[in-house]
Amino acid sequence: MQLTPFFTDATPANIRAMRFFVGANITVILFCAFYLARYVFASGLGWPGLISAIVIGYFLGDFASGAVHWAIDTWFDDRTLGRAIAITREHHTHPDHVHGYGFVELASLGSAPSAAVIGLAALTTALFEVSALTYVLMIIWFVIATCLLFGMSFHNLAHGPARSPVLRLAQRCHLVCPPPHHWVHHRDQTIHYCVVNGWANYVCDRLHIWRALERLIVAVTGLVPRADDHAWQDHYRETRTLSAPPKVHS
Repeated sequence: MQLTPFFTDATPANIRAMRFFVGANITVILFCAFYLARYVFASGLGWPGLISAIVIGYFLGDFASGAVHWAIDTWFDDRTLGRAIAITREHHTHPDHVHGYGFVELASLGSAPSAAVIGLAALTTALFEVSALTYVLMIIWFVIATCLLFGMSFHNLAHGPARSPVLRLAQRCHLVCPPPHHWVHHRDQTIHYCVVNGWANYVCDRLHIWRALERLIVAVTGLVPRADDHAWQDHYRETRTLSAPPKVHS
């Protein structure tokens, strides 16, 4: 069945912004890769340290995907992030429509924060003398940035059994997020935000990390989490349309 997403029309400014963020994140990934290739022997890092750094990076990459997902679902609206929010809300009411968007559109969601935060972290790490520690950190930045570039690709895999036997095995082993795990978020949109492999969900949901962050932000700013989204969901239930609801006044 052919998918017909609702927000495929993008302005030239939208397209330029998406390409810029994806390009910036790819630049961060290449910068990390160059550092890792150049100092692979100088770092003195052995195989146990290398494997540990990759696993830690993969866990943190999953957590980072959840942080981006949580922020978009909880604090932003389509008047601040435009199509990014519209596509996210469309996904909650029409989950399969996400497959109708292009790679750049979806990759830009995680690439923007990655380029800013991981890019700065990688540049700062590179300023220090090469050591096993800086090499481990650069591996972690490399894995996180890569996870955020392909985060929505991982997410899309969680919307059904993969065609490839290798990917199906990876889903069963929880190396990529399996569909039953991700669909918990579609039943309750306040948990299971992490979509790369789902590892971080077990920690974040058990320790109520997202709720604790929300309480902190509410205490500091007075903002109400998901206020705009609640209004939008009510509007959708009443009208069955994805048009924007009236503005919410705090």
